[in-house]
Amino acid sequence: MNNDSDPVLKPSELLAYRRANGQLPDFPPPRAVIFAPQKSLAEYVLKRHATKRIRGFLGEFHLLKRTNGQIALSTGFGIGAPVVAGLTDEFAALGVRQFVLIGMAGALQPELTTGSLVISSTCLRGEGTSRHYLPPHPTVDSAEALVNGISEILAKKNHPHAVGTTWTTDAPFRELRRDVISHQSNGVQAVDMEAAAMLSVASSMNLSAAAMFSIADRLSEGEWRMAQDLRPAQIGLSILFDAVFEYLSI
Repeated sequence: MNNDSDPVLKPSELLAYRRANGQLPDFPPPRAVIFAPQKSLAEYVLKRHATKRIRGFLGEFHLLKRTNGQIALSTGFGIGAPVVAGLTDEFAALGVRQFVLIGMAGALQPELTTGSLVISSTCLRGEGTSRHYLPPHPTVDSAEALVNGISEILAKKNHPHAVGTTWTTDAPFRELRRDVISHQSNGVQAVDMEAAAMLSVASSMNLSAAAMFSIADRLSEGEWRMAQDLRPAQIGLSILFDAVFEYLSI
């Protein structure tokens, strides 16, 4: 018997529907999925890794052949908390157990510049999606093992990076000056649009997830500044991917 608090549509049912209609093939699920919202990172990965594309998911979904399909890349799905949450839910129903988001973010601390690297150990839940997965709470955490392991790899390769709190928001044009300055004074490193949702979906199912960023624009002191050259930020994304790939391949 259905419970009134059960969701009407479950991701497992949607996957079964797609399979029954020939939209999604049967394949061994990967152990880990790396989300790459930015096209430049997807291009970097696809140039360096042989992949098998699996159709049936929003955007593009590629199994990395070097890992025997144990690590996958999800990209081309757009931006924002709801879409990443939905994909995380679907991939979890598929059998994925680890999730990493690698994206661009806006710096809240003045020492962070374009291309600076930030690993989110804790994320402020400023979006609306996470409340559907977790009880009310200001924050959600990345998996400590993922954070520490990837941070160690970056340190060994002499890539400076910050580890700390980040902030996820749904509304990039409503990042109010008072909120930005308050978060900056409280040591929040950066702001993005997806991390809290992905982390919350994973946390609700006791799965492992982490989010990390390459800085693109800056909002410190309540003033927006965008770099004229985003190549350092794109290089930062590739550095993060290589570290994540190394960690997940161990």
